[in-house]
Amino acid sequence: MENIVETVRFKLKEGASEAQFLADSEATVSFVTKSEGFLYRSLSVDENSQTWTDITYWDSMANAKAAYDDFMNHESARNMISHIEEESVVMSHETLKMNVMSDRE
Repeated sequence: MENIVETVRFKLKEGASEAQFLADSEATVSFVTKSEGFLYRSLSVDENSQTWTDITYWDSMANAKAAYDDFMNHESARNMISHIEEESVVMSHETLKMNVMSDRE
């Protein structure tokens, strides 16, 4: 089974509070981590372009898509999404072909 990398890039709405967005994003952690097939998630921002990247690793495409469908119906997700500029969203699902992790502790 090949893992799936879900990448969502977006910008926050003009005037959106980054602190509130991060708090609302934190509120989705419990839902995401309990979703079938969840492996890893990170959220980052390019400070220059103010483009955010939400990356989630899943154990299969079926689980990635099922989690997305469930996520969109979850109250904490709706709160998080309310801060996002809808026109800026670019989402992709890709099949992981190589993975290297640091052995440093």
